[in-house]
Amino acid sequence: MPIHKRAVCAAAASVFALSALAACSSVNGGSTSTSGDKTASSGAYSAQYKSATEASPAKFEGPSAAVQAKPNAKIAVITCYSILSGCVSPAKGIEEAAKDIGWQVRTFDGGGTADKQIAQMLNALSWGADIIVNVAIDPNSVQDGLRAAKKAGVPVGAGSNGLESPNPEVKPAAGKLGYAFDVGPDYAALGGKTADWITADSGGKAHVAVYSDKTFPSVMALQKGLLSGLDKCSGCSVSAPQYFTGAQVSQVLPQSVVSYVRSHPETNYVFMPYDPAAAAVVPALQQAGYGDKVKVVGVLGSQENLNFIRDGRVQAADAAYDNRYMGYAVVDQSARLLAGQPLAQPEGENLPYVVLDKSNAPASGSDWQASFDYVSAYADLWKH
Repeated sequence: MPIHKRAVCAAAASVFALSALAACSSVNGGSTSTSGDKTASSGAYSAQYKSATEASPAKFEGPSAAVQAKPNAKIAVITCYSILSGCVSPAKGIEEAAKDIGWQVRTFDGGGTADKQIAQMLNALSWGADIIVNVAIDPNSVQDGLRAAKKAGVPVGAGSNGLESPNPEVKPAAGKLGYAFDVGPDYAALGGKTADWITADSGGKAHVAVYSDKTFPSVMALQKGLLSGLDKCSGCSVSAPQYFTGAQVSQVLPQSVVSYVRSHPETNYVFMPYDPAAAAVVPALQQAGYGDKVKVVGVLGSQENLNFIRDGRVQAADAAYDNRYMGYAVVDQSARLLAGQPLAQPEGENLPYVVLDKSNAPASGSDWQASFDYVSAYADLWKH
């Protein structure tokens, strides 16, 4: 496939649903060249590098209007799959925030399949949930659960799907139900930060292979920002997006990437739209001898991928967002919904995001979190 300057863009759901694959690979030895690091942090590209690696926003920019929280409400959290860090981290944030607001909370394991997720939504209704929140679950796949909740008069919200503001709104298809709200970061802006990092790290000479998955609206929204940002780099070249599906991640994708890099030896950056895909590609590139020739850039901030970055193992950067903050924003929107108040705008409540590399990656075993005290800010909004 030839490399060209402008790649195809598209429109706006979660990258978490495939995070199980992030734990499937382990890599030993090898390191990625960091020749671009000094160029990135100083000189002509220092402003872009700083923009990419500093969190946005830098201070709390969530709601300002207080909400009268319903006393002792019951919030049920359905994870996409509770063995996946991308599903569990927001759920833990919801659990923490629910306790702070004085609610009962129960988390149900969605088990990674639509049937199990629907079954858990029904279990949540049997538990007596006042509101259900689905984490990284496509609403199209759980219509039976949404219909049951609607019949019971229980609203269903969501997190990390990229279906609502600040992302382009994705409305349900005719005859289908959607979520009452969806909390997520500004994926396009995060894509722009990722483009800035690649441009700065390469000194304006990146040759980027872009991989993507049309299944997820959030992936497409981030891709739009990434390609728009890379389009501004006059010395960069960008492949047309090469699309794959989740079923291809573990076996087909790694070999496809290696074959592409072999046939396009100028490639020095490979963008993966979510960390599970990056985790599958990292060992394949390393074993093929490209560990010090190609830098992988992922999305999500999964701990395994951050370990790759710290160790210099092929992956060099990761577009991440604060999943704990997502939990607090989900509870805040739930409180507004149950109180009959308007939802906060944007629905993502200005969830913080950043590009992580060796310079700003959190300590091993930790998720990235914004530096400002948003917990106290939310506590001040929640009146009883």
